[in-house]
Amino acid sequence: MTSNIWMKSCVVTLSVLSLLLIMIISTGKVVVVDNVTRLAKHVRRDPESGPRKKPNIIFILADDLGWNDVSYHNSSCDIHTPNIDRLAKEGVRLENYYAQSVCTPSRASFMTGLYKSRHGLENVLAAGEAGCLPNNLEIMPQILKRHGYTTHLVGKWHLGFSRRNCLPNQRGFDTFLGFHNGALDYYRHTHGNPSQPKDPDIKYFAGFDFWENEKVAEDYTGQYATHIFVKRAQEIIANHTQNVEPFFLFLSLSAVHTPLQVPQNYIEQYEGKITDQKRKIHAGMTSCMDEGMKNLTDTLQRLDVWKDTVLVFSSDNGGAVYEGASNIPLLGHKGRFTEGGIRVVGFVNSPLLSKQVQGTNYTGLMGIADWLPTFVEGIAGGSKDPKLDGVNMWESIRYGTSSPRKEYLYEVGGNCNWNEGDEPLTMYGTIRIGDWKLHLGGVGQRIWPNDKDQQMREIHFNGTCSSELHTLHNIRFDPYEKHNLYQKEHDVRATLLKKLKYHCRRKVPTVQRIERKEANPQLRQGVFTPWLDDWNYLEWHPTKADIEHTKKRYCRWEEFCGDTGCFNGTI
Repeated sequence: MTSNIWMKSCVVTLSVLSLLLIMIISTGKVVVVDNVTRLAKHVRRDPESGPRKKPNIIFILADDLGWNDVSYHNSSCDIHTPNIDRLAKEGVRLENYYAQSVCTPSRASFMTGLYKSRHGLENVLAAGEAGCLPNNLEIMPQILKRHGYTTHLVGKWHLGFSRRNCLPNQRGFDTFLGFHNGALDYYRHTHGNPSQPKDPDIKYFAGFDFWENEKVAEDYTGQYATHIFVKRAQEIIANHTQNVEPFFLFLSLSAVHTPLQVPQNYIEQYEGKITDQKRKIHAGMTSCMDEGMKNLTDTLQRLDVWKDTVLVFSSDNGGAVYEGASNIPLLGHKGRFTEGGIRVVGFVNSPLLSKQVQGTNYTGLMGIADWLPTFVEGIAGGSKDPKLDGVNMWESIRYGTSSPRKEYLYEVGGNCNWNEGDEPLTMYGTIRIGDWKLHLGGVGQRIWPNDKDQQMREIHFNGTCSSELHTLHNIRFDPYEKHNLYQKEHDVRATLLKKLKYHCRRKVPTVQRIERKEANPQLRQGVFTPWLDDWNYLEWHPTKADIEHTKKRYCRWEEFCGDTGCFNGTI
């Protein structure tokens, strides 16, 4: 049997070479095959060779996509996402699925399988901040490589780049095309505003931030970022059609994060239908991303790779309603621990899913930290790691069985010995156990979305804190968090508070957020590059100048009750 397959492969290869030779002789020209299809469209694996022993894994992470920004959730159908809808409706829709409230912690939990209190990256990493995802943690691409996968990151990293050993290629990715910061200009591929004065003490740093592996990639300048990222993903798929190794592709899109930019042709379909300018551009960016999903899946099917692939789509947090997103009917937005900030769009599609679950909703509890054990244990055949917070969800998703996850921790910190009733409040946190969700600490104004106001501007925090410092909701019966039962359900409250304290005591030190003036790209030819070599943030103590510089950048009474956003060097 093996010799027959080998002989057939040889015949196919010789046929392709003969075809090329005939084309060259007849035309007198050298044939150049398109990057996306290459020779792969002529060479198919023999059906008798069977599927791969380990499926390919594609994880697509949208940035700041709101719950109500996809058509299959959209009550008013003002944004059209037919391709995302098709993939979701043919697969398994994750309707009780959570991420973190902002991007860096979500990405770190995805990569490590840990709650954000246990990987240290609890806040958004800004340009020039010296910390990165701790190198003592083995992360997803490193683990999957040990199980025979090739690994690829396309798009946003946002897990630190102050040292070379923080970069994607040093953390397990074979290839990388994208940017290191949290956002970029979709055409110029810059972060921040390069027109700012070239002063090391400017309010925020600005410079070029686009890379191919560890080299600056200026050749892509002027091309729209979403198009670049999807095309590179197609090329990766095409290049693997003849490989025996499975691949892990992390397509980490910048869309639909600000700045609000998209080619005009994607906006035109919304002219006269959406009046709010931010919502209109946001809709165009979402439609462009949706088109990319069609192009990607068309490539998978055309090259006969789809049958061996598991595709997951997710958002990294709730939508930024103040930038055109919508989380209707959920309360809140990006940066909040109400449902609108952490309950996110997600689905799985694959021919490997059981027929009975294709086209269904999965309502079992799940979080973004679960993908590492799901991919490693469930799909790649690795062993269980008891140190992880994530759990293997593959069998539950694949066959529709009950979720092995019974609780999920969103955040915790402060004084772990705080007792209920003590003043002042010195502990904070949010946890879900079963149907119950406890939030300890201010939640901002509690104003619920109005279906007539897609932008939900009224939810945006206006600088005053709610009198409801603590909330307790039964999410199953009160998914929109309208009925605070904190003062009524004493036993439930005590149970969740006890578990919150348990997690508080397991918390690791937060990665330093002090920003260094030396990181300014204007000191390095206008490019964001690693600026500390072999530097251990755990052994570094910020200087007075570092602290003052960070205060200038952050002390703006940010959008969180009880948090000034200021830092004193003891973070």
